[in-house]
Amino acid sequence: MQSSGLSKQYGKKDFEVSQFLKKIFGLSLLPPVEVCDCFALEFLSNLPNGKRLEQFCDYLLENYIDADSTFPLLFGQNVLHRH
Repeated sequence: MQSSGLSKQYGKKDFEVSQFLKKIFGLSLLPPVEVCDCFALEFLSNLPNGKRLEQFCDYLLENYIDADSTFPLLFGQNVLHRH
């Protein structure tokens, strides 16, 4: 988030961008089997305009959410494990 310049937006009063970024962190509270659907249905479908936000979401998908991501979510006993 820092490398994309969004950390400044996180704390600003720009309600749409700030709220979107704050809600992203709630994904870690979901059961792993629900993360991908929630991300697609709730976040990508309501993505505020902005190239940096698109890049940040792409980063999350490529590194954490997609099944073939760098650090895919592993499922077992409702505990989130990372490689």
